[in-house]
Amino acid sequence: MPSLKPSSLTAKTLAWVVVASSMAFAAITVVAVSQERALLLKRAHEQAQSSVQQNLPALSDSLWNFNNSSLHALLTGMVGEGVIVRADVLDGERTVMSVSRPGELPPVDTTWTTPIADPGSTTPGRAQLGEIRVYESYAALRAQQAETAWRIAIAQLLQIASIAAILVVIVRWLIMRHLSALARAVGGLNPLDNQDRIRLQRRATGGQPDELDALVDALNRFHTERATEAQLRLRAEQALLARVQEIEATLGALSDGVLALNGAGEVVYANDAAARLMGMAEQDLHRQPWQNLFRLLDETSGEMRSEWLAKALQTGMPQRVRGELRIAPAHARAFVAELNAVPLHNPGDVELLLVLRDISEEIDRERQIVFQAFHDPLTGLGNRSKLARDLPQDLGRSRDTQGRLALLFIDLDNFKDINDTLGHQVGDLLLRQLALRLQATVMAPAWVTRHGGDEFLVVLPQLGGDEQAIELAQELMNQIRRPFALEGYQLHVTPSVGISLFPDHGSTPAELVSRADMGMYAAKKLGRNTYCVFDDRQLQESSRRLSVENGLRTALAQGEFWLAFQPKVELATGRVVGAEALLRWESRQLGRIPPASFIPIAEESGLIIDIGDWVLREAIAAARRWRDILGTEVPVAVNVAAAQFRSPRLLQTLRAIAAEDRDIPRLVQLEVTESALISGLEDVTGKFIAIKELGYSIAIDDFGTGYSSLSYLKNLPVDTLKIDQAFIRDLHRSTQDVTIVSAVVRMGQSLGFAIVAEGVEEARHVQILQDLGCDQGQGYHFSRPVPESELLPLLQKGCGTIKA
Repeated sequence: MPSLKPSSLTAKTLAWVVVASSMAFAAITVVAVSQERALLLKRAHEQAQSSVQQNLPALSDSLWNFNNSSLHALLTGMVGEGVIVRADVLDGERTVMSVSRPGELPPVDTTWTTPIADPGSTTPGRAQLGEIRVYESYAALRAQQAETAWRIAIAQLLQIASIAAILVVIVRWLIMRHLSALARAVGGLNPLDNQDRIRLQRRATGGQPDELDALVDALNRFHTERATEAQLRLRAEQALLARVQEIEATLGALSDGVLALNGAGEVVYANDAAARLMGMAEQDLHRQPWQNLFRLLDETSGEMRSEWLAKALQTGMPQRVRGELRIAPAHARAFVAELNAVPLHNPGDVELLLVLRDISEEIDRERQIVFQAFHDPLTGLGNRSKLARDLPQDLGRSRDTQGRLALLFIDLDNFKDINDTLGHQVGDLLLRQLALRLQATVMAPAWVTRHGGDEFLVVLPQLGGDEQAIELAQELMNQIRRPFALEGYQLHVTPSVGISLFPDHGSTPAELVSRADMGMYAAKKLGRNTYCVFDDRQLQESSRRLSVENGLRTALAQGEFWLAFQPKVELATGRVVGAEALLRWESRQLGRIPPASFIPIAEESGLIIDIGDWVLREAIAAARRWRDILGTEVPVAVNVAAAQFRSPRLLQTLRAIAAEDRDIPRLVQLEVTESALISGLEDVTGKFIAIKELGYSIAIDDFGTGYSSLSYLKNLPVDTLKIDQAFIRDLHRSTQDVTIVSAVVRMGQSLGFAIVAEGVEEARHVQILQDLGCDQGQGYHFSRPVPESELLPLLQKGCGTIKA
């Protein structure tokens, strides 16, 4: 029967039943035989003792009567049967008689002794005649017992075999055949049919379900669940397959290259974009090690970076790099790449997904954007953003190495004049050529930036000594002084250079730039075309200038300005013929500030335009008051700064004043310095004509110290020339000054100008000027600038007379 083959469960059950039954019944048999043997020996010993006890009286009589034949007969009777094989009668240590069983004496198993008492004594503990020693042997009993044990063992084995066979039949009928049927039924189940069922092929008893029924129910439930899961898995696999196909189609349509690598670094999958980037057919990429397809190079140094992919596999973390690596395919052009390496956990054959994209054009655009962000579009030099980014890094390195650093602030002297006279196009060309000279002169690790306008900064890290910065400043100045040939012009410019040093003059970029800027302004004060190393006095001066500028911004609103007036005197008669309005500032925080201290700051900051408008209106208001008080008109002169003259607001204000009172313009003379005339003859002439048409008169102030030109005097509608006090101060002892003043007086009067001498401080000055034919004088000899209240008494004397 197939079910009884050695490997079947039935055969195994039979074997285990036989083994277990044999061991159990063998143990029982051994115990039973042992117990029976012990009982048999005990009985034999007791019989031997009983026999000896029964013969003791006879032995005592025979021994008492010295009846050796009777004694021998008694001993022979005892050893002839049972287990006694020898008996000795002893008298102390002497053997009286010894009798053994005939034949070869068997091995003695035990020996014991019993006393033989005196037959004549009737009291307990009677006298002892001797003793009998008995020798027992169980050899015959052992032989008899061995035969009995064999028969018992055979009987037990027959019983075991019968019981085992019965058990096997029972197990086979009740269990094994059903298990075999269950195995066949389970093997025939449809794994996708959750309605398929296992059924036992046995007669229904109608009783309680047994273990086999429970097993069948459990198997049916398990099959139902597994079949349902299988159906779900099948549908999921079908959906997954469809999804995979969609993903492959999507990956194939991507512009980014996708490479799937296995643990050996071989390509398992590649999309069309990856094949294009590699310059190979898609099928040729399959199972190729990535090292055979391309190299990873550092974009900056060009060194191999193969460890980048290994790092992604070792760490198990996604890695992304953009623009730092260049991919050099074996069969296509190299390109700057954006790489994403995604390790897959429990991925099967794929361990790393590599997504690569050619971003060469993007990187070029970004670099261009970065370049534009950190470089000046006009000169190509670094700009303020580059300075803000890179200077802290150089400072950090200098700080770490306890080194030094220099900052050079370069500003072109009077560059605005070139823009104003020749135009910004020429100015821009000059700045470009200047940038080329600076770049050719400044050697790495030094670098140069354009700070704005005509300002440049040179950073000199790893400074060996202060003299190195000075030498570089001198070399730069020499290069800048060389003539520039531009648009048919031969232009000469000079620089002013300020130098600040780290750590002596500051520890931050802002401090160093500020200190270098102060040094540059100090160089300009020294006469321009030179360099100056920052010192603390410049910081104090800069702080003072800042305080003055901040004060100027609120001075108008807080009413801190007032006007002083200095009379103009007709030299021939000594009569006061007018007054010049002079601005004064009484600051609530800084006290009285001299005009020479705040006027230049007001001009540089642009505040002079608002302040000039205020002065103009205040001076005109004073002229109105004088007209109302005196009943006559007293002209007032108002200084017009260069920035104010160039501003379109000046004409707007003058027109508004003329519209308010048509008689006012003839009371106002605008004093314009020669420095305001350099913006171009046509522009100046047009503005002068417009002012004259409104009825105002014009004076050239400080004549002879600025940009004096006969062409200006010839073409400009000027009314008055004011000779600068520099020519008047030493008039009494300088024949050269006398000659200059005489020439100006004759030239001005020939052109129809009134001539006013400024800075008249001595009577002999008056005499010389009268002799030279000068029209008017103004200075301390006549009167200091005084408040309006002190000027009125002079004016009330009929435009009073001041004695010369």
